[in-house]
Amino acid sequence: MDYSKLTALIADDEAHMRTFLKLLLTDIGIPKIYLMQNGMDAVEAYQEYNPDIVLLDINMNKMNGIDALKHIRTINPEAKIVMLTAVATRDSIEETAKHGAIYYILKTQSPESIKDHLLKILSKVTPTATSK
Repeated sequence: MDYSKLTALIADDEAHMRTFLKLLLTDIGIPKIYLMQNGMDAVEAYQEYNPDIVLLDINMNKMNGIDALKHIRTINPEAKIVMLTAVATRDSIEETAKHGAIYYILKTQSPESIKDHLLKILSKVTPTATSK
């Protein structure tokens, strides 16, 4: 599948995770990827770039991923947002689903598993006309 017209936004407070996820998405074929280190910056970047898919870490400073999810969904109720975390609880999974996350990925999985999840998700994402 051709992902060359998609854009992505990654928000994670850990630089190595941002780099890892960017490498995965680049390998998949997404050419334009925006990197943010907290939820507040992610919301601002979403407003500016309108990416096709957003990967949000749950635990970040300034604004956590769940709050960023809520803000982005008020900007665009159809936003495709995937939540990332190292530790999953039933409550956090349910809360992110309730607020519109389309998927939940554990960062502790193997790189191959994370890539497989991303490919599954991306196969259902179409480029938005207004992504930059």
